[in-house]
Amino acid sequence: MFNESYLNNTAKELGFCRRLRAIQPLPLLTSLVSAMGEASVDSIATLHRSFNGIGMDATLNVAYKPFHNQLRKKEFALFTQRVTCRAMALLRTPFKQALPAKLSQFKDILIQDGSSVVLHPELAEVYPNRFVLPSPASVKCHMTMSLLSEQPVSLTLTPDRTSERTYLPKAETLMDTLLLADAGYMDLDYLANLTRHGGYFLMRTGKHLNPNVMQATDARGKILDKLANKPLKEVLRSKGRKRAVLDLDVAWKYYSCRMVAIWHQQDNRYLCWLTNLPRPRFSTEDISKLYRLRWQVELLFKEWKSHNNLKRFSTVQPHLVEGLIWSSLLSLLLKRYLCRAAAQKVALRLSMFKMAKTPIGWFEPIMKSLALQAKSQLEADVAWAIEFIGKTCKRSQQAKSKKDNSLDDIWRHLNA
Repeated sequence: MFNESYLNNTAKELGFCRRLRAIQPLPLLTSLVSAMGEASVDSIATLHRSFNGIGMDATLNVAYKPFHNQLRKKEFALFTQRVTCRAMALLRTPFKQALPAKLSQFKDILIQDGSSVVLHPELAEVYPNRFVLPSPASVKCHMTMSLLSEQPVSLTLTPDRTSERTYLPKAETLMDTLLLADAGYMDLDYLANLTRHGGYFLMRTGKHLNPNVMQATDARGKILDKLANKPLKEVLRSKGRKRAVLDLDVAWKYYSCRMVAIWHQQDNRYLCWLTNLPRPRFSTEDISKLYRLRWQVELLFKEWKSHNNLKRFSTVQPHLVEGLIWSSLLSLLLKRYLCRAAAQKVALRLSMFKMAKTPIGWFEPIMKSLALQAKSQLEADVAWAIEFIGKTCKRSQQAKSKKDNSLDDIWRHLNA
């Protein structure tokens, strides 16, 4: 991933470094990843100091202006994007976790979601925000995450105003794959196409949907004839005692599928999910548990923003912003990779969040060894990091109120 020849050739191919001068691809990339993954980056000057220190040579000192000029180029964003996308591909297969037996039919479980990053107001023409506050400029990060590898597998950057549905994974690539997504990704044509290509989905529904209910059953499988052949809104808003669970077959003019509705006492309404998961294999409780897996991408976004410096960048240079977002994601990928390596060594599930919070002392030495291409030192640094993570990042006992929502509890339920 950090092969110097590959980085140099890629930089030349993209026009980022036509000639290898003071700012070379390997020390630049490792310094950016080091700073994003460990330090608190509050300015470009922080990245500049990290670059000058990564080579551990006081005679090599690049001034701020040429450093900034290099990062503001369009080719900088293209370079970091190319390298990070390659990293996502390389890190997708190692240390895959085993799925419960009930999910063994799936090649992978993908979670789709997006998160916004507020930018400098002067970038509003390039990245317009849906809202005026806190800034009229914002970039949307559309991410697909693999639950098997606990890693992002794709990322697209767009203005915040763009539709989320456009950036769903291509349906033809999802054969024997389960896709989890929130209500914002609801698209009947996409779901029909996904089903035709042998894929599976589980999506939260919006309040506007009103298909016809063809058949209704309760949690025990009892058919509820009185609820059949009625619009969904009429079924869900019917007066009288509310059933805890409704398992429905619903149909539009050109598409039909399964819907699970669960009564949520606190909100005084039904929460509904659309899916094509077969009823004999997946109960309504299974559906509820499976959808909670979507929380893993929210945890990843929190880790990315809080501990890998994905935050508001105080620059008016759009390509610099894009390059820093890709560099930040690369730091997250590497740290998660090391955590999964440590988990395999100690044969325990470790806390990604604890690992993300405690990079001081082990992450920067690894990046410096990579920058210097010091193989033996790199091996020692990585070995020490894996041992340290394995000892200090063990999962805490879950509070009773949160235990049912944890990944381990969901796996236990599906293995039962």
